[in-house]
Amino acid sequence: MENRPFNWTALILTAAALGIWLYSSFGIIHSEHLEEAEVTKKTHNDEGYYVTIDDKKVSVKDTSTWMLLEEGGTYNITYEWYGMKKPYVTEVNQAHDDDQVGGH
Repeated sequence: MENRPFNWTALILTAAALGIWLYSSFGIIHSEHLEEAEVTKKTHNDEGYYVTIDDKKVSVKDTSTWMLLEEGGTYNITYEWYGMKKPYVTEVNQAHDDDQVGGH
C-alpha cells in the first residue's frame, strides 16, 4: 500500500514529461529568418526542389520561387519546420530591397 502513491506520482511525472517533449518536438512550428543569406547550391530530385543556405539544405515547395533563386545570390529568407519534417522556405525577398510584396 505504501508504494502506490510513489507509483502514481512517478507515472504522472513521466506522462507530463513525455507530453511536454512531444509538444515541443512536434507541436511547435520553428521558424528562422536569415538576412543576406547566400544561396550556395540549387538541387532537385524526385522528392522536390532544394536550396542550400548557410550549409543547410532547405526545401522550396513552390517551383516558381526555386526557379527565381540564383546560386550566389543573396536573399532575406524565412523558413520553417516542425517535428521531423524537412525545413521549407516560407518567404523570400531580395537583400537590400526595401519594398516588400504588396507595395509598402
